Amino acid sequence: MHELQELYRKQITELAEISVKCGRLGFVASHGGNLSMKAVPGIILITPTKVAKETIGFEDICIVDEDGKTIFASPGRKPTGETPMHTFIYRKRPDLKSLVHAHPPVLTGFAIAGDNVLERPILPEPCIELGPILSIPYAEPISQALANCFESVLPLSNAWLMKNHGITIGSDQGVARTLGLLQMAEAMAQSAVVARQCGGIKEISREEVENLSRVLAIRNLPCPGDPRRKHTLASLYFKGEK
Repeated sequence: MHELQELYRKQITELAEISVKCGRLGFVASHGGNLSMKAVPGIILITPTKVAKETIGFEDICIVDEDGKTIFASPGRKPTGETPMHTFIYRKRPDLKSLVHAHPPVLTGFAIAGDNVLERPILPEPCIELGPILSIPYAEPISQALANCFESVLPLSNAWLMKNHGITIGSDQGVARTLGLLQMAEAMAQSAVVARQCGGIKEISREEVENLSRVLAIRNLPCPGDPRRKHTLASLYFKGEK
C-alpha cells in the first residue's frame, strides 16, 4: 500500500463506498459522473476516469493536489477528466470538503429542459440544506470552459444544475453527506414533477423563507452558499425582488 493510501485510508474508503452507492442508486451510468473529497487542505481524493462507479474499490481512488496534479494513482488509473471542475470549485469555495457530480434522471431532465423551478423555494429542507439549485450554461465536458461556467453561481448555493448535462453538489462535510444532499435534490425534483401533474407548484412565501433562518440557527447549520458572503436564505432566493 502506498504511504498516502495508508495515511488517508479512512477517507479513501468512504469515497470508494459512496461511489459504489451513487452507481447503485442509478445516479450515474457507465463511466459517467465523478466524486471527490478533500483529505486535508491541498490534498484531494478523486474518482478515476473510465471506471463505472458501482465497481470502484479502494485501489481505484486517485490523489491530486489543489491544482489537479496527480500525486498518486494506481497502475492503469488516472483521475477523472472533470478534475479541473473539482479543483476550480474547491479554490473558489474553500469551505467545501466534498463534491458529487452525477446525472440523476429527474434532475437531469430539468437540466435538459432548461427548467429553473428548482431555483425557487418549494420545500423547506432543501432550502435550508442546499439553497437554490442554480443553473449554469452548457459547456464541453472535461474542459476548463465547463469549470469556468460555475464562477458566478458558486457563492450563491451548494447545488448547481448543468444544462444538458447533470448536477454538481458540494458540502462542508464528507462525501457521504454530499450524496445524501443529492438524494434530497432528486426527491425534490420528483415532487416538483408530481406537483405539476396535481395542479401546479406553489412556492414557500418570502416571509416563511425568512422564518427558516430560525431553523438554521436552532440546528446550528450554516446558510447555503459561500460563508464569506454573509447571505440569508431570503437574499439567496429573492435577490433583486421587491
